Amino acid sequence: MRKIGTWLIKALLRLLGLLPLRVHYALGRVVAWLAEDVFHYRRDVVIHNLTKCFPDKNVWDLKPIRKDFYRHFGDLVAEAVWFGGCRNAERLHRQRLVEVENPEVAAHLFEVAPSMVVMYSHCGNWELYGGISSYNYTDTPLPFTEQNYCVVYLEQTDKMWDDILRDNRFAPLKDRKNFPGYIESRDIIRYAYAHRGEKKVYNLNTDQRPYFDSPGNIEVDFMGQRVQTMTGAAALARKLGLSVAYLTMRPDRQGHYLMRYTPICEDASKMSVQEIMQTYYTLLEKDIREQPGNYLWTHQRFARN
Repeated sequence: MRKIGTWLIKALLRLLGLLPLRVHYALGRVVAWLAEDVFHYRRDVVIHNLTKCFPDKNVWDLKPIRKDFYRHFGDLVAEAVWFGGCRNAERLHRQRLVEVENPEVAAHLFEVAPSMVVMYSHCGNWELYGGISSYNYTDTPLPFTEQNYCVVYLEQTDKMWDDILRDNRFAPLKDRKNFPGYIESRDIIRYAYAHRGEKKVYNLNTDQRPYFDSPGNIEVDFMGQRVQTMTGAAALARKLGLSVAYLTMRPDRQGHYLMRYTPICEDASKMSVQEIMQTYYTLLEKDIREQPGNYLWTHQRFARN
């Protein structure tokens, strides 16, 4: 039954993906309204997170941020459906959904180190990062290929949705069946050590509020608070002396994200894990304060007290 359900959902995504993206965005506005005003989807969590992060704002000041977030949430749903039905890398390139602003920074960091770690958050649409080779419209080539580009993911408890998300993330690849860079988070250390003689770029979604307790978790300053964070990306980079970049994805209009690399270091062995993580969260906080609606506020980010 699970296989049948997975097949049916994938078939539906393929059909819906044939529609223009603007149609999906129109439906996404309906999704945003339903999520915020009808079903109140995690609205208490959103309000709690915003209140903790913007203590100087009252409920009326926070309402526009909340509405911007739910509109962004609707866009995420729209893009997921369209992206999941897109099985053509050239079509994705023509759509110009994501554009790398500074490929020369990524190229430099990749060149000067044995490999490169890229840390990113739930800003923009993080599910689109696997299509990096389709997003460069400049004359400066990106050094990333399907053979050296690695996306680290967290396996879903529900096997059906894990399979569907995997299929979505492979959508822009030219060779989806033989892509070697889709790595479950628990396997990344072993994989990196096994391939330390090869140049790779490891892309890791890095959040505060770790999913589980670990002696490796540390505290950092983030959004005016002391919070716990996972440290896997920084620890990996430091052990192997890799370069580290912060990657953000900011919408400048509906249907168009700008992707920008910011260097954290060229050799992580010269920094502590604490320094790397604090730099990352300082950069992330700056982006959130400039575009607060662009962050995924529906996750429980901060302890209730």
